[in-house]
Amino acid sequence: MRRRRRLAGFLAALALLGVACSPTSPQAAGVDRAEAAKKATQDLQQAQHTDLGCKNVVMSEEERTTMPPEHLVLLTDAYAVAEPCWDKIVFTFQPTGADMPPGYTVGFQKGPFVEGDAGQYTVETLGDAFLFVTLTPASEYDTTNPGPIRQTYKGNLRLTLTDMHQTKIVRLLMENDGENVERWLIGLDTKRPFTVDAANNPPRVIVYIAK
Repeated sequence: MRRRRRLAGFLAALALLGVACSPTSPQAAGVDRAEAAKKATQDLQQAQHTDLGCKNVVMSEEERTTMPPEHLVLLTDAYAVAEPCWDKIVFTFQPTGADMPPGYTVGFQKGPFVEGDAGQYTVETLGDAFLFVTLTPASEYDTTNPGPIRQTYKGNLRLTLTDMHQTKIVRLLMENDGENVERWLIGLDTKRPFTVDAANNPPRVIVYIAK
């Protein structure tokens, strides 16, 4: 008789446990609602964080400039990419001394733009506003070692642009021999706020153009 009572109690407990864990039970529904609310909160926080990231970057239409360092850097790469808040153009270098980015001046200028030793060639342009980028001391040719001159930048004269927000053209201007100055032209559809950042390891200069 006692065994029957214990068995009946055990079966009743199992039945209650099954109800509690059933997907259609009030307890399970409560867990599902809590998980959904938690995910919605996380999604909202992520969206707010992304928005704040864009708004908190200080940009303007004013010229940006830094002093050049002591040692020459060699241009090795340049590329442009569209990101959610901006167009980003990156210039990457190889140091010949200290691991420092070159000095830069980036600002809006009006054309026409020329290139070549005597400025005899007119530069193609696209867009209605133009950022002129000067990087120094920098070169795409390594003359620091004995022997033949080594070309360090083997990329395109005109960068490939894919799904850019404002940028219409990014073009290297042929440098004047011996100046150790790299010049690039960024054509935009209209005058836009921008900012410039620089870093090392490897040395690089990054131009951000607001969306």
